[in-house]
Amino acid sequence: MLRCVIFDLDNTLVDSPLDFSAIKAEIGADAPILEHRETVGPEEQRRIDDILDRHETIAAANSDLFDGAVELLAFLEKHGVRAALLTRNSRKSVNTILKRHGLRFDCVVSREDAAPKPSPEPVFLICEKLGVSPSDTLVVGDFLFDIQSGQAAGALTLLMHGPHRHRFEARADYEAASLAEALQIIRDKLVGKEESDP
Repeated sequence: MLRCVIFDLDNTLVDSPLDFSAIKAEIGADAPILEHRETVGPEEQRRIDDILDRHETIAAANSDLFDGAVELLAFLEKHGVRAALLTRNSRKSVNTILKRHGLRFDCVVSREDAAPKPSPEPVFLICEKLGVSPSDTLVVGDFLFDIQSGQAAGALTLLMHGPHRHRFEARADYEAASLAEALQIIRDKLVGKEESDP
């Protein structure tokens, strides 16, 4: 039974002009940004936070909602499936995006709330808050960390074909090229055939 869908944000629900290569270049790191941040001292962490905040603020203000996002979230609400948001972005930038696009979720977890993906910790946290089991949960995202986080927690996973798809191998339970396709997968394979009629 599907009781909860956990969504990534950038390149999953919204088209965001967040340029991770530019951020890494400005920071001077090749490793994933949040993981690199944990290896440096407090002063350097503050510098990294300032760089992230500047880039995320601009990207959030210029983000566009992907086609099908509203319909997918409405479908989940109609069928009593909880919808959560899990992102490595800051709570501040997430709030900007949610307000900009009028999005609502039953639970939102940002990088301030738990260990970041690919850790399973934020998936466990969301499931605990919403009173659902990871085995009844689907994690949807466009990057390897989304799939790893969901799999480590024991959830089903759905990989969106975003701009980074060519950079990694991931064995998700499902793959989709669009949110409309993701909705079809959820409708037909996860919610159940009996729920297919509008």
